[in-house]
Amino acid sequence: MGLAGGDGSLLQRINTVVVLRALHGAEQLTLRDLTKATGVSRNTAEDAALALVGAGLAEEFVPQAEQRRVGRPAKWYRFRADYGYVLGVDLAVHEVNVLVADLAGTERAQHTRPLDPLTPADGRVLAVREAIDTAIREAGISRTEVLAIGAATTGIIDREGRVVHSNRLPHMVGYNLAEGLAVLDGVPVVVGNDARLATLAERWLGTGRDSDNFVNIIAGRHITAGVVLNGRLLPGVHGAAGEIGVLSESRWQAALQAMADWPEDRESTFRAAEAGDPDARARIEELAEHLATGTAAVVLTVDPECVILSGGLSRAGKTLLGPLQEHLGAKTLFPIPIYTSPLEHSAVALGAVRLALDHVEDDLFDTDSPRLAAALTP
Repeated sequence: MGLAGGDGSLLQRINTVVVLRALHGAEQLTLRDLTKATGVSRNTAEDAALALVGAGLAEEFVPQAEQRRVGRPAKWYRFRADYGYVLGVDLAVHEVNVLVADLAGTERAQHTRPLDPLTPADGRVLAVREAIDTAIREAGISRTEVLAIGAATTGIIDREGRVVHSNRLPHMVGYNLAEGLAVLDGVPVVVGNDARLATLAERWLGTGRDSDNFVNIIAGRHITAGVVLNGRLLPGVHGAAGEIGVLSESRWQAALQAMADWPEDRESTFRAAEAGDPDARARIEELAEHLATGTAAVVLTVDPECVILSGGLSRAGKTLLGPLQEHLGAKTLFPIPIYTSPLEHSAVALGAVRLALDHVEDDLFDTDSPRLAAALTP
């Protein structure tokens, strides 16, 4: 609802933010719909919309269907997703993946390049900077149009963007990734753990869209978990929520070792199990039992609506889900459904995009935002 009375300048900023939020959350709105959605007067809504148009944050347009109508067309407005762009960076063990997206989260470009796991921290970050430059060029945008960079890597990241613990990339420990990726003037860099950001992407675009409470088991070359409670990602005090794989009792390391000992690669083993091969099925049963132990520990702790299996093992589908469901059910108090993620390889980079978008939106929807002040300056 818009406010009345008080400081006129503050009231104008508040109403403009209300209108901006409404436009951002809808594909397009008429002035009448905008007035109804915000609760402000028609004149206030129009003044705010025109200010946002002048600032480049919104645009007025006439839909094609309206153009064919006789008489004066309704006034339509929409948020300009191309007002700026964000980058999502996944600094993984074996590669770097950079996504460029507009402010609606629509992908504009993606660039991936391999990395040697033994490359020192400075060399890894240099490769990321080069990948960022390439992705920006491939998106056809300028560096000045980038409003934020979200980045993810394996390990525990502190609030300043420093890697404080990493088993898989120990040479990154102590490195401030937020500072290392601050390559664009005035562009903030926000950093998070890869598993937590993959879970953020799951909540945004994956199976978790329909659930406010879920556990995301990310299983591939490494196994870890992310947790969403009451619609919000649970990071933990140190950014380490869900890292139960460090406990041998979770049996997640045993799951990885079991797969390493398979006589065939994972895909071949899953195909053989699906075809009914008894030896392959026995290996899948063993894997499911190992995986279910740690998963049950997380489930019993947070009592979620469902479990989502993401990462490389999600491609096994029902071949793994069936045994995993059975073993998990035997270890928990209530039946809990298990689903697979559709996001696959880009989940972490998408989560980094979402992290960057959240940062930009926090700025845009702040009544003290410099961007908003610019929009209201005559």
